[in-house]
Amino acid sequence: MKLYKVIFSFSILLFLGYLIFLAVKFSSINETIPIHYSSEDADGFGSKIFLWFEAAINAIILIFIGLILVFPEKMFRKTDEYLESSLEAAIKNRQIFCRFYLY
Repeated sequence: MKLYKVIFSFSILLFLGYLIFLAVKFSSINETIPIHYSSEDADGFGSKIFLWFEAAINAIILIFIGLILVFPEKMFRKTDEYLESSLEAAIKNRQIFCRFYLY
């Protein structure tokens, strides 16, 4: 298995672990939680529902990165308008960028 697949799988497992932990502990979390901190103390507060919003954003990012890694050819049109010399070179460059992002 390629290293970037292992790293991406580990990211998915961490995310699922976070979701399970959040689901188990959600009822015991205060209704109002700090969502922003300054150098002195918390200065922004929000509902505990905000924790699910953060999880949704993380899920969208993971899905987007996963689609790029699994289906790189879907990210390109069927024309030859690439900065690179060929479609294969363009796909390879985008995959390298995504792998770098995962490291």
